[in-house]
Amino acid sequence: IKSMISLHQMKVFVAVAEAGSTSAAAQKLHLSQPSVSLTIRNFEAELGADLFIRNPPKGLSITPFGRQKLEQARLILNEAELFADTQSTHNNMRGTVTIGFFATLGPIYVPSIISHLKSVLPRVEVKLQEGSDLRAMGRMVDTGQVELALTYDLDIGKRPKVEVIKESEFYAVLPAQHPLAKKAKVSLQELAQENFIQIDLPSSAEFLMSPFWHYGLSPEVTYKTSSLEMVRGLVANGLGVSLLVTQPASNIAYDGQEVVCRPILEALPKQQLVLAQSYKLATTPLVSRVAEEIMQLLAEHKSD
Repeated sequence: IKSMISLHQMKVFVAVAEAGSTSAAAQKLHLSQPSVSLTIRNFEAELGADLFIRNPPKGLSITPFGRQKLEQARLILNEAELFADTQSTHNNMRGTVTIGFFATLGPIYVPSIISHLKSVLPRVEVKLQEGSDLRAMGRMVDTGQVELALTYDLDIGKRPKVEVIKESEFYAVLPAQHPLAKKAKVSLQELAQENFIQIDLPSSAEFLMSPFWHYGLSPEVTYKTSSLEMVRGLVANGLGVSLLVTQPASNIAYDGQEVVCRPILEALPKQQLVLAQSYKLATTPLVSRVAEEIMQLLAEHKSD
């Protein structure tokens, strides 16, 4: 007699899909890695098909069948939580939502998002997945590893469903005492003549250098770093200049030194900051509500 599929199996399956490996899922669930692997194998046997492709060097990748079941499992788990919660209403929803975010955007937006969601949806658990590669962010969205993603609309892969939060413009980052800091706008030609501090993240590095290349310029890169705050710190201490699109609210670096931000003289394309969802997966009522709350919150800060 075929046994019943359990909510525990579905919970483990969703955790593995979101974490990308049985070991990472085991840590999150406070279970042993062998028990998580056994649960997934048994779950696949119950369903009669593989949920994951096992590739030891690269870990697990979800199959098309698994992606379909991931959507259904999330719906069932959320409905089960609602069923068990006699006090749940539209304004007091309960469940779990996984939100991904691009690394440089995290410190600027994510803490306030979580704080806001805790205030308006206190019974909703938010799980976070950070990505330092815009292509990887696209894969997280496409495979359903995250249900919502705060990212740039760049190298995001197959067209997801997106809500545009704001359009960001390129700007020059300068030491406070630099002669260019006295100008209202700075040209790329002027920036290219200075020691340059470069963001060294996949996709971002090429994107942030593309305005120079478009005008036939090649700045001399003095330092590379994957950290937005490291760029600002190096610039603030007079070690070079930079070109960015992500702009924190403060112009003070971690060590207390100041950077000056100036618009670029040349006409450059704007970059869209978006809240993305997979076009392959149906949106649950809970995810829709969370997305609405995020968009409403960030709409209040578009001018920041």
